[in-house]
Amino acid sequence: MIFLERPGRVLSRDILMDLLHGRSADPFDRSIDVTMSRLRRKLSDNGVFRLFKTVRNGGYQFAARVERDEDVTP
Repeated sequence: MIFLERPGRVLSRDILMDLLHGRSADPFDRSIDVTMSRLRRKLSDNGVFRLFKTVRNGGYQFAARVERDEDVTP
């Protein structure tokens, strides 16, 4: 949900850690990187990954187009 609510935005590891765990990332905490790697592996299309981009010195970005369905109530 974090990426779907913020399509196209680059989210740093610190922001992701804060949104997921309510804390800042430790410089040696690689849990976000491991999670992104697992997501890529599970969501790849014949070994090609298209949904998430790694932005060097920035973080991660949800690269798929997101459209809001007006018929769905939150």
